[in-house]
Amino acid sequence: MAKGGDRSQVDTEDRIMGRIAAVTAWAEKNRQLAILAGLAIFAIGAGAVIYLNYRADLAERAAVRLDEIRIVSQRAAPDELRSELSAYIEQFGSTPQGDEARLLLAEMELQRGDADAAIRVAEPVVDPDDHPLGYNAAWMVAVAEEQRGDLAAAARWYERLAAAAPHEFQRRRARAARARIHTYAGEYEEAEAIYAALAAAEDAGAGEQAELYGVKLGEVRARAAAELPPPSLPAATGTSTEPSAEPAVGEQAPEESTPPAE
Repeated sequence: MAKGGDRSQVDTEDRIMGRIAAVTAWAEKNRQLAILAGLAIFAIGAGAVIYLNYRADLAERAAVRLDEIRIVSQRAAPDELRSELSAYIEQFGSTPQGDEARLLLAEMELQRGDADAAIRVAEPVVDPDDHPLGYNAAWMVAVAEEQRGDLAAAARWYERLAAAAPHEFQRRRARAARARIHTYAGEYEEAEAIYAALAAAEDAGAGEQAELYGVKLGEVRARAAAELPPPSLPAATGTSTEPSAEPAVGEQAPEESTPPAE
């Protein structure tokens, strides 16, 4: 048995040595081709290293520059800051910091009431399943659709946001926003169903918000019973977050100015 095992091992080694000899013979016969292949592999490796170093350097410069913009943003005029962010996105738009800058610029566009510009800026980042940047970008698009009066599109976005939200408080916020849209669209039955579910929520963190949604539920029911027309949309003053102020029966909707969704 031992001799058979030794013979098998020798046979294996002979096969390996035979392959090595064959490769060596091929390289001798095709030396120029082997050299070119080696150079190509080296060039590809070197190119990959150069690219990775470039991306690392770009990301570092992008982070430093964005910090500088954030510092000066406290005293810069809005038009100047928008210009700075636009130039930054053009230079560093392919970096993660470029996506952050897009959100900052989209928020500024929302605050000045330019919903179309906000959507254009935020769209490259939009992904409700990507947290937090993609989700927040999608929220801004929803608010922008609401600002420009496309309530159906806004409702669809809030529905997607509610489905994609990783946290319960985000789901509540998106569902409340959708209920608000249904109220402004005069779709009281749909708004009532959402507010009823939110008011009945018993999950941790609902707390006072459940009571607030109960109040809104009563207001929607009162509007429906009185067959009142839907309230007017509030003036565009920025991104909206939950809880939002719903108009009481017979009252005009108040203006909102709230920070962006987190």
